[in-house]
Amino acid sequence: MPDWLTHVVIALFFAELFRIEKKSLVVLGALLPDFLSKLHLIFFYLGISEYLTFSLLHTPMMVFLVILLIAPLFRYSQKKVVLWLGLGAVTHFVFDVTMRHFEAGMHLLYPFTFTMYSLNWIWPNDSFYLMGGSLLAYFLLLLYRNNGKAFRNVFK
Repeated sequence: MPDWLTHVVIALFFAELFRIEKKSLVVLGALLPDFLSKLHLIFFYLGISEYLTFSLLHTPMMVFLVILLIAPLFRYSQKKVVLWLGLGAVTHFVFDVTMRHFEAGMHLLYPFTFTMYSLNWIWPNDSFYLMGGSLLAYFLLLLYRNNGKAFRNVFK
């Protein structure tokens, strides 16, 4: 799966592409599935036996439910917050499904089915290609949008 920095850059690209005013919420939405699936670490470090699995929180339906739960915590319009967090989560799942998975894939349609999906395009240790491509795309989009203004001060 892409690392967190790759998910951040991809989310920033789409936030800039759609001219979203609060890019941080799109980035939070892109990281939210991984944050939720890591909740078991709290139990591990506290020495509490795990009776639940948190891997099913790394599914679109569960992330959407969490987004609906946390949307009122933000001071922006709830519809916009759900949309921005949802866009970030969608980018997360789209790019996670492109990776080769050793466990056969991801539960994209949970709780309706336990079928696992994967496109098997990119090996996990080759995700730096995805990072490089997404960084290049993001900087080219910034260059296009700002007509080069954002980078003129860098090269003075």
